[in-house]
Amino acid sequence: MKKTYLLDTNIVSEFSKQKPNKTVQELYEMRKNLCAMSAVTWQELTRGVSRMQEGRRKQYLEKCLLNYKKTIEIISYDSFAAQICGEMQALAEQNGSPLPLYDSQIAATAISNGMILVTHNTADFAPMKKSAFLRVEDWFTA
Repeated sequence: MKKTYLLDTNIVSEFSKQKPNKTVQELYEMRKNLCAMSAVTWQELTRGVSRMQEGRRKQYLEKCLLNYKKTIEIISYDSFAAQICGEMQALAEQNGSPLPLYDSQIAATAISNGMILVTHNTADFAPMKKSAFLRVEDWFTA
C-alpha cells in the first residue's frame, strides 16, 4: 500500500510521551497504514536517544525506537530527494534565507514520494512550501 503521510520527528516523538496529544494519536491510529517516516527522522530519533545518559528514560525510549522500526515504514533519502533538496536549498540561499539541513531533507523526501508531511512545526517548513510542491498537515490542530 502506498504511503500518504510522512511523519516528522516531532510527530513520531509524540507517541513516546506520557501524555501524547489525543488528536495526533487518534489520527495516527486511523491512518497508520498510510504513514511512514523518513530515514532522516529515524536518524534524528536514534541520535537523540543515543546521546542520553543511561537510565530508565533512555531504556524506555530505546524500546520505543524498536517498536517504531517494526511498525512505521522508513522511507530512504534517495537521489531524487537529494536533487529536490539541493534545488530548494540553492533557491533559499539565493533569496538570503538558508534552509535547515534535516528539515529540507525531510521535506524533499515527502515531495519526491508525493506524500503529505505531518508536522507540528509548520512554520519551519513554510519556506519549502512556498518554493516547492510541499503539502503539510498539523495533526495537533486538525
